[in-house]
Amino acid sequence: MSGGVDSSVSAYLLKRQGYVIEGVYMRNWDTTDENGVCTSDQDWKDVQTVCKQLDIPCRQFDFTKEYWLQVFTRMIEDYENGITPNPDVMCNREIKFGWFLDKCLGSINGKDKENTWIATGHYVQLERTDSGRVKLMRGVDVTKDQSYFLSTVAEQNLQRVIFPVGNLHKKQVKSIAHVANLETANKKESMGICFVGKKRKFSEFLEQYVIPKPGDIKTLDGIIIGQHRGLFSYTIGQCARIHYGPDRWFVLRKDIKNNSLIVIPGSTNPLLFSSKLVAKDWIWSWGEPPKEIEGGINLLTQLRYQQPAELCKVTRRSDGKYIVEFSTPKRAITPGQNVVVWDENWCLGSGIIEQPLIN
Repeated sequence: MSGGVDSSVSAYLLKRQGYVIEGVYMRNWDTTDENGVCTSDQDWKDVQTVCKQLDIPCRQFDFTKEYWLQVFTRMIEDYENGITPNPDVMCNREIKFGWFLDKCLGSINGKDKENTWIATGHYVQLERTDSGRVKLMRGVDVTKDQSYFLSTVAEQNLQRVIFPVGNLHKKQVKSIAHVANLETANKKESMGICFVGKKRKFSEFLEQYVIPKPGDIKTLDGIIIGQHRGLFSYTIGQCARIHYGPDRWFVLRKDIKNNSLIVIPGSTNPLLFSSKLVAKDWIWSWGEPPKEIEGGINLLTQLRYQQPAELCKVTRRSDGKYIVEFSTPKRAITPGQNVVVWDENWCLGSGIIEQPLIN
């Protein structure tokens, strides 16, 4: 339970269905290091209140060390190397459906283990095949579907998981919370990374952990038109916010070797668009890619959460990396982000964007 309405309603629904349940809250960040900007203390209080309302026990698991080592430090290393990672995807794989799952199921033995399940408030669904395999499916509410963030969770880690709100729309979940008079019924939805806080820019937060290396901002012709504070402060496609001539300048790429930021004029500059990319470190839900992928297969894809899914062609190269070709050019393809693919509503997995390919 996260302290939000989705996991609160999940617990409520499971109890109504006759499950014997316990609420577990994960503490992943030490608020004392961040002057209390993280909402974890209040979230834990909300979890305790809802569990009291439902008359169920609750406890807290501390994964601050695991989160720091397996998610946060990796995120910082990526930014130091000039790429933009997705810590939410890493957290789901390493912590929520990794350490948390192992800790919950690892302490249970015998018949109790066979009857023990982990439930979360994610807007996804699971489909079980006749052979016992599990497919990660989109949630019914396409505006809240979270299969993008669970795209690197292996099938075996979903075998004993339930997603009680995956077949509901957000409005239905809120309605259930109000009818049940749950403490979290009117709680605002948390957006972004909790430990950054609402009053700070993400780049300002990163400056506490990444040593700034100022460098040149250059045009494609090599003309220096400004200075940057550090490449980690910029993402592909964003406005560089420099004053040079009549144009607005946008980030095209990062020259890590020379510590330079390459910019071009205009937000719709054709150079910001590409119809192909190279992806590496691909994780497939079922452990292996679909058949015939060497010749290319047609799937649906998203480069960002809540982006409309579009048709693409995925081909595995001889070096183990993948070429993803889109039906329409995409703006600001960003190295380090996830490219996720679906077979209709079945999430097959995702890879890490290495680079866009020039058309």
